[in-house]
Amino acid sequence: MSDFGDGKWVVGHKRHRCDACMGPIPAGESHYNYRGMYGGDWQNWRMHKECFDDYVREQDEEFTMGSFEMPDRIAQMARAERKAAEGAVR
Repeated sequence: MSDFGDGKWVVGHKRHRCDACMGPIPAGESHYNYRGMYGGDWQNWRMHKECFDDYVREQDEEFTMGSFEMPDRIAQMARAERKAAEGAVR
């Protein structure tokens, strides 16, 4: 079976998860989405721009999900969301 697929920049209508760093991709943010078959497995993954830039810079055709460092702006957003959620629970 041959590999095939298509990647493109999309704007999410809802929140997604970056498969490179596992951080949230906010709704309305442009991000890279790949869909296709690689190595006989169906693929459908998304990446923040920063994560995609790192992926391209490394020129690696494969990546391990969650192996990239989360971009600072996303880490700050995630911390703020956790803090707000903790405050709402109390």
